This record gives sequence, structure tokens and C-alpha cells, in this order.
Amino acid sequence: MVKHQKPSHHHKPAIEKALPIERIIDLFSSRFDDPYLNPTAELSFEDLTVGFPELPKDELVEALNHWTSHSGERLLQTKTVEEGNENSRVWYLHGLARPHHQWSNASSDRLESTN
Repeated sequence: MVKHQKPSHHHKPAIEKALPIERIIDLFSSRFDDPYLNPTAELSFEDLTVGFPELPKDELVEALNHWTSHSGERLLQTKTVEEGNENSRVWYLHGLARPHHQWSNASSDRLESTN
């Protein structure tokens, strides 16, 4: 009897190919100084649709749901904030440990050199 072996490569879901987490991180880092340490580094759904104009809204929703409920390290989180009389949902990067992603911000370089 032959045992089934797991393939040696990791199959990425299509949604991870359509919107990799690195692109989301890049959007945050283009808008905020070190979004991992900036408590105001939050993006609304409207901000994300502007940031990823090539993605249809339903694909963006699917990608955001995927990355916020990802079984691995959960880098993208969501919360509800009050704006006047209404609540809205925003996304933010979670955690102080950065993924394997290089920061190009000079301010983050200064933060790392002072620690």
C-alpha cells in the first residue's frame, strides 16, 4: 500500500494571489509612518477601494475577510469605530513583529536605531 505524501509546495488560494498581504502592508506603509507602531494607522473600506482600484469590491471584501481570519499569523485586523452618530469598520496592522517585509520609511529606520 502506497502512502499519500503531502506535496512539497504550498498551494496559495486564489485570493492570496489576487491581493497578497504584502500589497496591503505596502498601502499602509505608504500612508502612515510605521503602521505597526502608529495607533492612528487605520484604513476604511473606502480607503482600501481607492488603494486597490483594480480589484472588484466583492474580491476586496473576500480578501479582507481572508486576511483577517487567516489561520497563520493574523497581521490584518478590523474594528468598529464611532464616527459621530454612526459606526464604521476600519482595518489596521496588528502586532509589533513585522513580517518578512522590508520597510523603506526613514522614520522606521530611526526608530529601530534608537532601540
